[in-house]
Amino acid sequence: MSGEGRPDLESLRRQMWARQNQARAAVRAYNRASWIRFALVFIPVPLIVVTFRLYLEAWHYYILGGAFIFFAGLLYVLDDRATDRREAALKAARIARATYQEARSAARG
Repeated sequence: MSGEGRPDLESLRRQMWARQNQARAAVRAYNRASWIRFALVFIPVPLIVVTFRLYLEAWHYYILGGAFIFFAGLLYVLDDRATDRREAALKAARIARATYQEARSAARG
């Protein structure tokens, strides 16, 4: 029997490892950036309020509260996009692994 029509196991294996490396890199980048986004939500505005609380007028708190809500929403949207990129990389790695395993078991069987 000839091997025509069968996928090349070596190229599938290389593709699987490349996708897994991309997924690991995407997860590392997401984890690294999520701490930065978390800090950008919970540090700047509360730090300003605590530092300057003796000098703030009542209307300043409304402005700072609005800024806090705006930045929290903005960073939530950015985190959602980063999560989608991470999940796409993980899904591609799972598909590549499943394709390789199916081709490998078809070649053995």
